[in-house]
Amino acid sequence: MPLTSKSLEEMINEIYKDDRVSFVEYKTLRDDADRRMDAVIREFGLHNNLTAFQKAMDVAMQLLQLTIADAKKAKLTDTGEAIVKDAVVAQVEYLRAGSHLALHLL
Repeated sequence: MPLTSKSLEEMINEIYKDDRVSFVEYKTLRDDADRRMDAVIREFGLHNNLTAFQKAMDVAMQLLQLTIADAKKAKLTDTGEAIVKDAVVAQVEYLRAGSHLALHLL
């Protein structure tokens, strides 16, 4: 069984088809994720681990944006920029791999 619904898969494919994510596409995906979470809240209530996870993702995204802003202010060398990008990608892949692992247990 796929890990995503057909509608989510189609949206993700459309967003990434040009290997770029616009701010509008980002907001669309964020809003859709919130809409999907609303369905979870209707089913399980407001206070559960999944809603806590949603809040943690919002915080993580905010911290990521602040990290990148701080890195830009620091005027990193090309090497420094590469190190930051590599570290951020590693963290995102860690979350993605963990998500796949956890969802297969569902």
